[in-house]
Amino acid sequence: MECPEAVYPDNMHYLRDFTARSASLRVPLSGSLDLTHRCNLRCLHCYTGDHSGDMLVPEMDTGKIISLLDEICDAGCLYLLFTGGEPLLREDFPGIYRYAKEKGFLISVFTNGTLISDSIVKLFEELPPRIIEISLYGATEQTYDKITGVKGSYKKCIAGIEQLLARRINVRLKTILMTMNSHEFSAIEDTAKAFGVKFRLDAAIFPRFNGDLSPLDLRVSPSEAVEKEFSDVERVAQWETFLHNHRQRSSSDDLYYCGAGVTGFYIDPGGGLRPCLMTTTLAYNLLKGSFAAGWKEIASRIREEKTGRDFTCKACEMKLLCGYCPAFFELENGDARIRSEYLCTMGHRRRDNLQNISSKRSPA
Repeated sequence: MECPEAVYPDNMHYLRDFTARSASLRVPLSGSLDLTHRCNLRCLHCYTGDHSGDMLVPEMDTGKIISLLDEICDAGCLYLLFTGGEPLLREDFPGIYRYAKEKGFLISVFTNGTLISDSIVKLFEELPPRIIEISLYGATEQTYDKITGVKGSYKKCIAGIEQLLARRINVRLKTILMTMNSHEFSAIEDTAKAFGVKFRLDAAIFPRFNGDLSPLDLRVSPSEAVEKEFSDVERVAQWETFLHNHRQRSSSDDLYYCGAGVTGFYIDPGGGLRPCLMTTTLAYNLLKGSFAAGWKEIASRIREEKTGRDFTCKACEMKLLCGYCPAFFELENGDARIRSEYLCTMGHRRRDNLQNISSKRSPA
C-alpha cells in the first residue's frame, strides 16, 4: 500500500523528535509529486486504470511544477518523492529533478526501471537521489511480462537495475504480492539479495480510482501474505522494532492519525493537492491557489474527519498491525468508516505470528 510516509528515512531515530515537532506545527515535511499518470506498462493491478486515456488528467507544465517546488520548499518540505505513472516518461524530468536537487530536497524516485538510459544514469550519478525504488513483479520474463502486459519489459527492468547499480546509485526493490507472482516470491527476494539491495513487499492491492474493483481479484489471502512477510527474520525484526517504538493510540475521535495532512501530502499530475494518494475526496486545486493556502485547507479538513461513535476500529488494538487507513477503506467500501476486512485479517495474522515468535523465545 503506497503512501507518502514511505519516503521517510528508515531507522534514523535521531529524526524522531524533528518529525514530531514538524507534526505539532503542521509542517509539510514529506511530499509525493506524481508527475504523470502515463506509463509505458499496462500492469493488471494498477490503480490508475487501463491507460486508455479516460483516466489521464492534463499534466502540469514544467513552469508550474518548478513554481510548485519553490512553494513547497518555502513551506518546509524536505523529503520529496517523484512518482507516477512512470515519471521518466516526462521529457522534462531531468530539468525538474535537477531543479529539485538544487533546492535541497532529499529526493526519492519510484520507477518501473524500464526507461533507465545512459543520460538518466549520468544525472543520478551527478546528483544522487536518496533512493531509486523499482518494482519487480516477477523473477522470470514470463511472469513479469504477463503482469505488465508488455513483452520484453522484464529484460528492460533488469537492465535498468544493473545500469544504476554499476554507477553505485542507491536502489531498493519492491514487489506487489499477488496471485500471479506469489509462486515466485522467494525467487524475487533472491534476485534482490543477488543484487545486494534492500527489498520490501506489499500485498495490499486496492481498487482503481474509477471504482473498478477488479484488481482485488489479484490479492493473495491474508494468511499467505503474512506467511511470506514473516519468512524473513529481518522483516520480523522490523515489526518488533516498530511496535516497540510506537505506542497504540487511545480511542481518539480522529479518523486519520497517520502523517497525511499533518506532515505529508500528495500532488497529482493535474495539480490536485491531497493529504495522500488515496484520500481522493479531500482535495485542493493548486492551479487556482497557492500551496500554502491548499496545505492550510487540507490540514484543517482532515482534522475535522471524526470516527463516529459506532466506528469498529476506534479502540481496536490491531491498528498498529493492520495498516489502518480510512482512505483505503473508502476506496474499497465506499465509506472511510467501514473497515477493510482484508486489512483487518492481516492485522490479526501478524499479531498471531508475533505472539508465536515471542512464546518460542520465552524460557520454558
